[in-house]
Amino acid sequence: MPLDETSTTKVKVGDIGCWPLGNTLAIFFGPTPLSRGTDAVPASEVNLVGRITDDATLLRKAKGVVKIRIEKLKDGK
Repeated sequence: MPLDETSTTKVKVGDIGCWPLGNTLAIFFGPTPLSRGTDAVPASEVNLVGRITDDATLLRKAKGVVKIRIEKLKDGK
């Protein structure tokens, strides 16, 4: 998926982005190697495709987990 109108390097904790350069789905839950503070900073632009509606920082506890399930909310709820 190429970059689209949602592409940005400005992300917030809880944002989910498709990173075309790495062919990866990125879930932002805290600082990244490029961060200068507590905000997440992607390595390059990502297409925003979703958002975690609960506490995204809980993903820090998922280190070593083999699978994480992502579901689309029905009716935006």
